[in-house]
Amino acid sequence: MPAEPFLDNWTYLKVEFNWLERLLLTAVAKQKKEAKTIERVAQTKADHATSHWWKGVISLEDSIAFDSPVKPSKPSPSYQQQLEARIQASRQRGIGLALPLLCDRLNLTTSEKNIILIALAPEVHRRYAQLFGYLQSGQDVLERPTIDLVLRLLCRNDAEWRTVRSNLIDSSRLMKSGLIEVEENDRSMFLSRSLKLSNECVNYLLSEPVDLAALEELVSLEVPVAINRSQKQSINLVLPETVQAQLEEIYDQIRFTSQLREWGFRQSKGITALLIGASGTGKTIAIQSIAQKLGLPLTEIDLAIVDEPTEDLIDQPLLLIKSAERWLTRSAPIAKVLELIESRNGLTCFSVRHRLAIPSALRSRIDFTIEFPKPDTTARIQLWQQAFPKETSIAQIDWKPLAKKYALTGGEIREIAQISAIEALSQNSPTIELNHILKAIARLSR
Repeated sequence: MPAEPFLDNWTYLKVEFNWLERLLLTAVAKQKKEAKTIERVAQTKADHATSHWWKGVISLEDSIAFDSPVKPSKPSPSYQQQLEARIQASRQRGIGLALPLLCDRLNLTTSEKNIILIALAPEVHRRYAQLFGYLQSGQDVLERPTIDLVLRLLCRNDAEWRTVRSNLIDSSRLMKSGLIEVEENDRSMFLSRSLKLSNECVNYLLSEPVDLAALEELVSLEVPVAINRSQKQSINLVLPETVQAQLEEIYDQIRFTSQLREWGFRQSKGITALLIGASGTGKTIAIQSIAQKLGLPLTEIDLAIVDEPTEDLIDQPLLLIKSAERWLTRSAPIAKVLELIESRNGLTCFSVRHRLAIPSALRSRIDFTIEFPKPDTTARIQLWQQAFPKETSIAQIDWKPLAKKYALTGGEIREIAQISAIEALSQNSPTIELNHILKAIARLSR
């Protein structure tokens, strides 16, 4: 039986909040039970004060309690599968769901998604604030979830505890993106800090219909922009000669289209290219360089955000479709993709991260298949040399050791350059030094 799509974003959120409420009520029930046990056994104030460890040593009932995080009520795999199936069904119907779109855009894990959900809950209903307050102090004075509570709710063992904690440190993806803010509440302990979603994130997650422009603003700090330059500025590609030759061939086919027709050569309506390569290997910059040389605008859409381009996008001369895996697999809407290819006069580029088993009907319509490898040491030296703008003050640095030691992509190197600049500015340093770059590399690798 096919999965039923959600009616709208709010219907989806209610299902997620139902799961969270079950998790919280389970934790409340366990905490009340433990409180009664302590009250029954403890004989002095000292017994009460030390109950956090002796209740794990003394067997008060048939089963032994342990001084470990509260075991959450975890949904069964079938529940998660049903939820994901409904999300996919909603996407196919064109129904926007804010949190899944955000997770897709930033490649967030399930634990990161659940952290956002927990932080969102008190913004939706006071009931969640009261439950958080009880679980954290026995009364509803702490209305926002602390890091300690998030760890207790989401972690069942040490490995999960380390993973979730790493999602809450200052250099984590959630914090760097500005989605979540940490409130210290006059307490210096890390676990005592409370979590708050940014107002922009709350407004986006509760928007109806989903505000895609707000999504782009949210992810702009997290997703490194490959390049953002005017047509007058040059783009220096650092790619293998074979890749550059293929790009040059695409450029020539586009710029000589009218002349070839005048000479009597039959030309297809448009040109289709498949770009294969990991994130940061130069796929977007390569097409931007073609657009720059042609003097034409490049339109980019991401199928992780929208299901299909609108009519006005189809008419654009140069179209780059990211996350194209959604359209090029055997389960994809082949007829829709063929219709798009046949209706366009310009260049259509599909960008994917890995090689795909593309249906033959689509494979025969692809004119160019270009694989973008990760840069080698020589290429990484070049990427380091051009990662910093001319206006930047940077120390004399030997890039060869960095290029040899760290197998980074061009996108990662550009992001590290910007992080190192922020690191230098935060230390009131007028010049970017090697230690700033090394700190930036360490932050990115966490």
